[in-house]
Amino acid sequence: MHPRKLVRDSLGVALSSYLARLALLVRGVVAAAVLGPRGYGGWNALNLILDYGSYATCGALQGRRLLAGAWSAVTLGGLLFALLLGLALATGRPAALRALGMGAPLLMLAAALLQLAIQYHASALRAAGGFGTVSRAAAAQVLIGAALGVALVGRFGIDGLLWGWLAGTLAALALLRRRAPVPLVPAGVEVGMALVRAGFPVFAFFTASLVLRSVDRLALIHYGSAAALGQYSLGLMAAGLVLYLPESAGSVLYPRVAAAARTRPAPAAPAASEPGWARVLLDVMRAQRALAVALPLLVAVAMLWAGPVVALALPAYREAVPALRLLAVGALLLAPSTIPGYFLLGSGHAPRLLAFGAAAAALAALLVFGVAARAPRPVPVALASAAGYAGFGLGLVVLAARELCAPGAERRRFVAASFVPALWAAALALAASRFGPEGSWPAALARSVVVVAGYLPALWWFGRGVGLKRLAREWVLARRIPV
Repeated sequence: MHPRKLVRDSLGVALSSYLARLALLVRGVVAAAVLGPRGYGGWNALNLILDYGSYATCGALQGRRLLAGAWSAVTLGGLLFALLLGLALATGRPAALRALGMGAPLLMLAAALLQLAIQYHASALRAAGGFGTVSRAAAAQVLIGAALGVALVGRFGIDGLLWGWLAGTLAALALLRRRAPVPLVPAGVEVGMALVRAGFPVFAFFTASLVLRSVDRLALIHYGSAAALGQYSLGLMAAGLVLYLPESAGSVLYPRVAAAARTRPAPAAPAASEPGWARVLLDVMRAQRALAVALPLLVAVAMLWAGPVVALALPAYREAVPALRLLAVGALLLAPSTIPGYFLLGSGHAPRLLAFGAAAAALAALLVFGVAARAPRPVPVALASAAGYAGFGLGLVVLAARELCAPGAERRRFVAASFVPALWAAALALAASRFGPEGSWPAALARSVVVVAGYLPALWWFGRGVGLKRLAREWVLARRIPV
């Protein structure tokens, strides 16, 4: 892939993702302001139903071959998830959901089950090359759901957010259904189970990633209060924004890695013996280094402006700013593992990733729950969660370095280049945030100037040879870069 095309595809996916997430961000800010910390905490507890319900496919769509069989596995997984949620609600746990009554959790369950149908249709369309329809359906879901949620939350509270999201989900499903009239009658259960087995390693790794990124909410739901979860959830929005750009780049590279892996040379042969595989390795390394050196500066500056922005837009959440910064640092240390993770999945290392992901997620859960049991407050839980992010990210990068780099110094340089800029930018931002009034706009501006100046040496040192200037010039002038 030409460097310009890689950059444009990655930025194109990132732009569409950010536009969609911008609508969700606006909905989140409005909901936080209207509901207050306690109500917003209840809303984020409900979102765990949607997050985990989307994984009820058990990997059947990752290993799809026969659609009717895949739908049988999806249907069975959805029914089992609904049964487990019903049992949990019947026992009155968790308390954050019990306080909302039965209506809101059941509405969110309906949204989760409809999301399974969306995944099923979207999977069929992607297999047939219908990416445009999938993108339009996703945009419709987000825009309609967010707009109606913003319009209804003031009058109906959490129920208004849910009805808005259900309307957007139904609209997206209708669009997908028109283009993908796939079977909706479960059939071939044995085929569905075979698909689950085929797709399970990839599914299980993503499930471990979900556990890593949701265990903090689970811990606060169990040990903390809805108000503490509401304050904490503001930082979760910030962490999500940090990860969108590397996830967009990874999603662009993943199909190319998977395609090139089928024709790559034997392990004993040099990578140059297959030009396509060598080109993919170069693209992965270039994207990794570019993101590792550019993203920390953006995040560090944004961290400094969190105080004034929150004080102006969400004054009830001033206490959330320290936890927000810690979660942003954690996401910044998790971000370098995104592209290496997609590379390892695409190159056939899913079984190894499954073992690593399960172990890392379990250790992070023990750490976060242990901290939450003693101090169920946003800042301690955010610190523990950031540590879990960092451990997960470091492990993935080390695993990928064994495949991407020659043994010895080259691997060490790869790991250092992936994390040192993030650590340096985070240290600068956290140190600068201690000086001056938290909510002062002039102080935020002065701190930003200091952080940018302090980061320039890291930008120069680790950015050498990445081609940031050349890629930026190519983006503007649309000239072909000689390879």
